[in-house]
Amino acid sequence: MTRMVATEDLERVRAFLEAHVETSLFLLSNLAIFGPRLTDHWNSGNYRLIEVAGRVVAVFCLTRRGNLLVQAAGRAELAEQIMEACESEAIEMSGVAGEWPTAVALWELLRADPRFEPGVSSRDVLYRLALPARAATRRRPLPAGGLTVRPLDAGDFAQWERLNTAYCAELNLPLPVVDAAHEAEFARRTRARWWWGAFAGSQLAAIVGLNAVYGAVGQVGGVYARPADRNKGYARAAMELLVEDGREYHQFEKLILFTGEENQPARRLYESLGFEEAGAFGLLLGSRRPQPRIQQRHKWEGQSGERYTYDVHSWPVRLSPGPGNFIFVASSGAGHWRPLQIGECADLAALADHERLRGTGGRAPPSHVHVRVNFNPVAVRRREVGDLTARWLSEHDH
Repeated sequence: MTRMVATEDLERVRAFLEAHVETSLFLLSNLAIFGPRLTDHWNSGNYRLIEVAGRVVAVFCLTRRGNLLVQAAGRAELAEQIMEACESEAIEMSGVAGEWPTAVALWELLRADPRFEPGVSSRDVLYRLALPARAATRRRPLPAGGLTVRPLDAGDFAQWERLNTAYCAELNLPLPVVDAAHEAEFARRTRARWWWGAFAGSQLAAIVGLNAVYGAVGQVGGVYARPADRNKGYARAAMELLVEDGREYHQFEKLILFTGEENQPARRLYESLGFEEAGAFGLLLGSRRPQPRIQQRHKWEGQSGERYTYDVHSWPVRLSPGPGNFIFVASSGAGHWRPLQIGECADLAALADHERLRGTGGRAPPSHVHVRVNFNPVAVRRREVGDLTARWLSEHDH
């Protein structure tokens, strides 16, 4: 049985994920921060579980970013059931992250979609490092040449962003959108001491960070040094400080990380720091080709006489994120439409939520939805709603 995670399920869900903590950090960390339901944050999503004989056997979440986070304890045979559940989401899947057997099974299903273009698709080695509470911290002397290492702060954003973008580009990861929200997220993480850097003089030369935290376990990510500064011990110096702060500041009992099987320099670095192989992880990412341009359109006239052009989609449909106006309709045949609901929303990808609310009163479901992408301020979108509603009501009254 597959269903949404309810509040009364949270204890069992956490217990299942904690039993496989080393491959569940993304799920556990996001659940702790955002809860089990989709919010405006890109890393949030609706958590679902699969039960067999009353026992949780899988937990998964399709994030707003389009990445499916999954833990099924290696039960790859559940992949089709998980994929089917994700089809009900308005968000299109663009990647999978989780324990290797289930992740790769889902990846093969995802690749079968002709609109999907695979990107990063490597089998990563999972490493762990135990952090005994009373172990002595042993950091090597810093390389000569004025190198300093320290936790990053909000003022380092510009330099960090250049290295972080280069890191994503080098690994063929989706490039981050550099905006105020991105900078605010960096500032939040530096306040929590989730980023460290090695500086050659005043220039940031290497970065390391945490990309997930749950309880006494931290997950390392974003390890990168400028090409000209590799093999100089800069990334190692930053990693040593991360390990020290992980033990003494965060009081972690364990660090985990994953890196590509073929990335021998990174593997040598981690192993020299004491990390041990602990399994395999899948971080499998791609993108969707744009939908073909919708040919069918319909012009709706408002009470003011202004005509608005809408794209016509059969319902249900997955739409790209973005603000706009919508009209749920019933087809009367031959291009004639009867409006059922006229509205606007900040995210057309979430239209399914509007339809669920509309349908709670036992109203007939729509056959189609008419959509107009509209980046104007919300007040302008609402004026359009009012104009069309006034025309519809006046015709209905007659």
